[in-house]
Amino acid sequence: MKEVKIKIATQQEVDKLIPVMIELRPHRTVDEIRAMLVDQMNNGFQVVYVGDDEQAFAVAGFRTLEMLFSGKTLYVDDLVTHSMHRKNGYAGMLMKWLIEFAKNNNYDHFSLDSGHQRKDAHRLYLNHGLDITAHHFGRDVKDLK
Repeated sequence: MKEVKIKIATQQEVDKLIPVMIELRPHRTVDEIRAMLVDQMNNGFQVVYVGDDEQAFAVAGFRTLEMLFSGKTLYVDDLVTHSMHRKNGYAGMLMKWLIEFAKNNNYDHFSLDSGHQRKDAHRLYLNHGLDITAHHFGRDVKDLK
């Protein structure tokens, strides 16, 4: 059995992340995800993953936000486990790592949004001490006339 480890991804590892990330973001193409990850990584976005030397099994993308209501906030954009690797505890490993990272780096708050339909994810978040604190509202604006 290969050694499974948690690692912060580099830009050279982006292609390793895409098969996992596209399961959460199927509306994006592989090329879009690759370009967006590299661009966002150049602007402070980080991705941590559980995997081995060849592949990522689960990934979490996060960034630092400064907000009046919460102060220095670790915001998780993406948290997903590849369908072939679910039920192995990898998402829980990433949640624990992210919360510890926030604690060890003097963040004031830990935050993420999750689609209403993602009941298994909600159970994970609640089991890691998160509370449901708000409803998130949004709207696409690129096609507004």
